[in-house]
Amino acid sequence: MDNISNVLISFTVVIIISIVLFFTGGLYVIIDPLLKLAYTRHQEIRRNQRPKRIFLIRHGESQANVDTTLYARMADSRIELTERGHQQAVEAGQKLHSIIGKESMYVYMSPYRRSKQTWENIRKAFSPLQIITEREDARIREQEFGNIAILPERLHEFEEQKRLGEFFYRFSCGESGADVCDRVSLFLDTLFREMDNGHHDPTQNIVIVSHGLFMRLFLMRYFRWTVKDLENLKQFDNCEICQLTKIDGVYTLDGKTKPPTESS
Repeated sequence: MDNISNVLISFTVVIIISIVLFFTGGLYVIIDPLLKLAYTRHQEIRRNQRPKRIFLIRHGESQANVDTTLYARMADSRIELTERGHQQAVEAGQKLHSIIGKESMYVYMSPYRRSKQTWENIRKAFSPLQIITEREDARIREQEFGNIAILPERLHEFEEQKRLGEFFYRFSCGESGADVCDRVSLFLDTLFREMDNGHHDPTQNIVIVSHGLFMRLFLMRYFRWTVKDLENLKQFDNCEICQLTKIDGVYTLDGKTKPPTESS
């Protein structure tokens, strides 16, 4: 009975102290730091679980890069790589393999034919066992310039774009850079939500095969650069690889977070 009495007394004392602390605010003084510590630790664990690298790769040389009149005869999404573009993609695969070796990768690609062909050539450098998933995502497609182009009007629109700015100018029946930025934001939300939900792990690499403007807007959104930073950001060449490396759970661009310019 004495043991039971002692337990009841101790329990009562704990209840009384908890009530006093609750109404005087003392309980929050104890609990708040513990909750903040747990939240900080949870964030740290989530960041450390992210894949070690993100690779952004522009498609190889396309037929329209060589002959711009093709836009007047064919939908942009159906334009294919040139022979040089195929070779560029093969070389990009070899370069990518030299970086990640036998590590695994999770691949996202634009639905445009030239992007998918670029990935098909890059994939030749890897074992099928290294490729966890290949996912087509329409949000990472090229900026839409309208339907089949009327070339004189298209030239006029490009002149207007230079005058008004690449980010804000919207093509007739097409998109502005700001519209593409919205798509990039949605894609980034999905990508990082999947990372933080354990969909990826630190042994993986994320490979995104897309288009030049998408790559620049991806960097702009992730690093929170300004529109002016975007205007000064260098254009990416065909099959150029942009590597983001995780340091302490945060991705950096060659160890930096500042935008690379034409002269850097």
